[in-house]
Amino acid sequence: MAIIEFLDSTLSGDLAPLDVEADAIIRAYLKRNPDTAYRLTMRAMTEAAAVAPPAAPVQRVNKSWLSAIFERRLPAVS
Repeated sequence: MAIIEFLDSTLSGDLAPLDVEADAIIRAYLKRNPDTAYRLTMRAMTEAAAVAPPAAPVQRVNKSWLSAIFERRLPAVS
């Protein structure tokens, strides 16, 4: 799933025009070395993860069960 998400996000949006000569070189190399596509994708994912901003930390509030009961707000009675 992570590979599909990475490829979708990489290939979405505005992309630079295709360099036909570079594309031909890459395609020829991939034809000679079939496992290259996998290795390039894994390396790109690793490098993208290294430059991505860290996820925001999850803030947990440790409260006792008793304080949680007293902090509950009851609806006003009219």
